[in-house]
Amino acid sequence: MNLPLHGYRVIELAQIYAGPYCGFQLAHLGAEVIKIEPPGNGELLRKRPPAKHGTNYGFLMLNTGKKSVALNIKDPRGRDILFRMLAESDVLLENYAPGALERLGLGYDDLAPRFPRLVFASGKGYGRDSRFAQLGAMDFTIQAASGIISMTGYADRPGVRVTAALIDTSTGMHLAAGILAALLERERTGRGRKVEVAMLDVCIPAINGAIGAVQDGLKIRRLGNRHSAACPCNTYPCSDGEIWIYCLTETHWQSLARLMSREELIGHPDYKDHQSRFKMVDQIDAMVGQWSSTQKRDELIMLLLDHDIPCAPVREVNEVAADPELSERHLVRNGTIAGHDDIKVLGSAIKMTGLRGDEIQAHVPVLGEHTAEVLQGLGLSEDEIDGLCRDGIATSAP
Repeated sequence: MNLPLHGYRVIELAQIYAGPYCGFQLAHLGAEVIKIEPPGNGELLRKRPPAKHGTNYGFLMLNTGKKSVALNIKDPRGRDILFRMLAESDVLLENYAPGALERLGLGYDDLAPRFPRLVFASGKGYGRDSRFAQLGAMDFTIQAASGIISMTGYADRPGVRVTAALIDTSTGMHLAAGILAALLERERTGRGRKVEVAMLDVCIPAINGAIGAVQDGLKIRRLGNRHSAACPCNTYPCSDGEIWIYCLTETHWQSLARLMSREELIGHPDYKDHQSRFKMVDQIDAMVGQWSSTQKRDELIMLLLDHDIPCAPVREVNEVAADPELSERHLVRNGTIAGHDDIKVLGSAIKMTGLRGDEIQAHVPVLGEHTAEVLQGLGLSEDEIDGLCRDGIATSAP
């Protein structure tokens, strides 16, 4: 297959979301991604309930196109095999807890002298020198530490988390971008380097507007679905659902006022700009909501689109999951694991000319499915592999 990363090998020592999502993207760009998992239950997410077909759906979604090698790298023999794999690899991808790999002699300072061409990619919750470096990090906890939760929700109640894994996936993509840059540099220099991405750091560009407001001496308030610099901006009821309307410019507001048959508001001083309207935002929202509630959502979407007013349907997740565009754009694909072909898995959101988006097999490996194949490629005999499996150093799926 003529994929951009064909011929590159990635060793993935990663778990849960951010690291595996990075590996997922590299696999879908054509790299051979070998996922190293501990024998027994594999990486933490694999068997975590609920586990359809014995596998958590989060794991199913994030691990297509990879090879699974079950190897105990805490054992010296397991580490020796890992070293042999790294000698033939381009990237080591990891998101273990701080210090975990270093305690095994697998940190960057340990590996760089031995494998100077290796790109060592590390995803962590916080910077290694951060005072929070040893805190456990998940998407939700980083939302708290970054200030995102403090800004989300309504003013009369505590802030709320975003239930989508936006920080995990953004961290994975930042890490993938850093890996690609390091591989490009290696073509010139012949040497790899360490690439680091901290989940907290990824949040800072996302909240740059709020940080700028604080620098201007403003206090960030929780506004729900409203926007202090765009009014009207909110979710509004329709006769069969909800719609989001976002009047970013004065032209948008004027077009909306005409559609609502409220032309008299356009020249009125109380409605002259966003700031003036926001002072009476409750009245504005009630006006827009009264108008929108008499119309069907999708028909209103088309009407607003015809008048270039930013809007979107507020869709339930089950409606999104049933959207045929997900299949047409290969964003969600039919997948397989261990003979089951009734699962759904992710496809890549990166689209390229000449590629359909379904070049990578939508298969999720069972634990140790490729152990024998990879170890034989290193020169180990069947007897040696059987011995490792008997001693619990490796697991090879039938």
